[in-house]
Formats: sequence, structure tokens, C-alpha cells
Amino acid sequence: MLRIHFTSQDLRRITLAEDADPLWDVLLSLHVLQEGRDLVYGEWWRRTRRVKVTDFRLLLSLTPPRGYSPDFLTPGRGGVALEEQLDWLLSTPTQRFREELSYFSDKQPNSSSIRALLDGGAPMLDRLGRAVTEYHRAAIAPYKRVLLPHLQTERDRMLRGLADGGIDHLLGNLHPDVVWEPPVLCVRDYVDHDVRLEGRGIVLLPSAFCRRHPITLRDTDLPPVLCLPARPPVGWLPRVRENGATEREAEPIVALLGRTRAYVLAEVSSPMTTTELALRLGISLAMASRHATVLRDAGLVHSRRERNTVFHHVTTLGRALLNGRPTAAASLRGRSGPGSPEAAPPAP
Repeated sequence: MLRIHFTSQDLRRITLAEDADPLWDVLLSLHVLQEGRDLVYGEWWRRTRRVKVTDFRLLLSLTPPRGYSPDFLTPGRGGVALEEQLDWLLSTPTQRFREELSYFSDKQPNSSSIRALLDGGAPMLDRLGRAVTEYHRAAIAPYKRVLLPHLQTERDRMLRGLADGGIDHLLGNLHPDVVWEPPVLCVRDYVDHDVRLEGRGIVLLPSAFCRRHPITLRDTDLPPVLCLPARPPVGWLPRVRENGATEREAEPIVALLGRTRAYVLAEVSSPMTTTELALRLGISLAMASRHATVLRDAGLVHSRRERNTVFHHVTTLGRALLNGRPTAAASLRGRSGPGSPEAAPPAP
């Protein structure tokens, strides 16, 4: 479990990022790209996997979808242009650069790219900077305008919570896996990790590419930031056919389950309440509950109650179905049983 320890001064220094962070989006979108397509990111995944990026393998080697990635890859906390953040990345102190890479390489012992970075010094860091620039230009920048209204909606929701219920309401409603036990903010399904703010405050950073669990930096001496899932709704990027027409129901899973039920399954990739499901999909509360019940009975969704609220979350079987892996889905049904919730990914 991640535990973020607040002081009274920290509670007065909570900041909500005003804009997306380009390097956090690079890191988290590379996670999405490597984890495979799903109904939410499917069209983005299809387009992005075809882009040509110099030293793309180097980027992928530094950003495994599960586990630790070097903190120097994400020096910002939102609201800073890519060019300035790249300057920060390229100015990473040599000692910190080598320490973080060495720690990372211990977990990726067979990576020739990591060894090349360790041995190559500044020239290899420049190559990394060029790869990040090319990837951001191809995979992030074209979609910023589409994602901006969604991120603004998420920020507005958090600000309304702060205005209506104060700090306790804000911190208590960040994410279903986040529990506010004053003065400690706990993130479940995370490696054991303590961050003591000690008066520095913290930046809350919603990201459209953070799709499961909140994430933070490993180095507790760095400026504190908590990146929060703010997944766009299903259908945010329509699929483009060869004739230029768009379609929102191109995924085979839609043909299998029906549009609304498939969208419900995709939305609960992160834990979500019945009310949130209804609002996200524009359906009635009763319909959202009915679809969630059918998916739960089929072993695709797990539901848990906390006080008066029910949270729904995709199971391992449901995840395999979303990712288009029928063989995996078939084997998982025999192994894990219909109600087994998906194992949470290890956090950095």
C-alpha cells in the first residue's frame, strides 16, 4: 500500500494541475501501448502502433507496463511545455541518472538498451530526448485537443468536491482505490511505499492515459506528485475506416456483447460505481445496474460494497476479453473462476 503522510501545512498546499503533463502522458501512454488494445484506447492503439519513432525500442525498454520506471523520465507536475520538461530530463544530474538506471537495470537484467544508456552518457541521453520528442509528436500531441475537455471535466469535478466538502471530501473521493484516513492518504493495491510530504504539499495530476491506479514517484525526495486515472469515455476516438468514414462499434466485443454492455465492461477497467457508470454512458441508473449484474454473473465483472456504495471492476477474464485474447480468456475461466477480480499491477 502507498501511504502519503500529510501535515497541516501540506493540507494547505494541495495543488490541482492546470494542464496535462507531457512526459507523464508519454510514460503512461507507453504503458497503454504495451498492454494491448481495449475498447477505450483501441483506435488510439491501432494508430499509434504504426508510427515510426527513432530509438523506439529504447523508449519501450524504459517503460515496462508494470513495475518501476526511472523517475527522471517524469520531472514535471503538469502545466509545463514539453520543451522545458525535455530540458529538465536532459539536465538530470549524472549521479541520479546512473543510480535510477542501475536500480531499474537490476529489474531488467537482459536489456541491452539500458546497458547502452548506462555506458553511453550524454549522447545516449540526447537520443532518448529525441525519441521522446518524436513519440510525443506522433502519439500525444494529435489527441490533446480531443482529450482536453474530458480532463477539464475531471478537474471541475474535483474542484466542486473541494468547494462542497472541503479537503476531506476532495481526498476521500479521488479514486475508488484511494482511502483518506487523516492524516494519511492510502492507495490500495500498491507496493509498500511511504511518502512524507513534510510541508512540501503535493500536486494532483489527472491523466487520460493513467487507466487503472494512481501512481507516484519512487524517490521521496523529489517534488511530490500523485498522478490520477482520468480515462476518457468509450468512443472518445472513433475508428476510421479505409473510406474515411468513422465507426464506434468496430470492436468484435461490441458484436458479442452489444454496444452498451461492451461499453460498461470497458468503463470498469478502473473501479467505478453504478452511478458513475450511468453518468459516463448516459444511461439510467437501473440500466447500468442491470448490465453490471449480467456481466458479474458471466464472471466478467467483480462487485464489492463499501458502506452504501457498490464498486464494479473488471475481472481477469473480462480483461482478457477486452484485450481480444479469446484463448487466454478460455484458459482463465478454468483457472480463476468466474468471480475472481483482476490482480492489480505492481506499482513503481
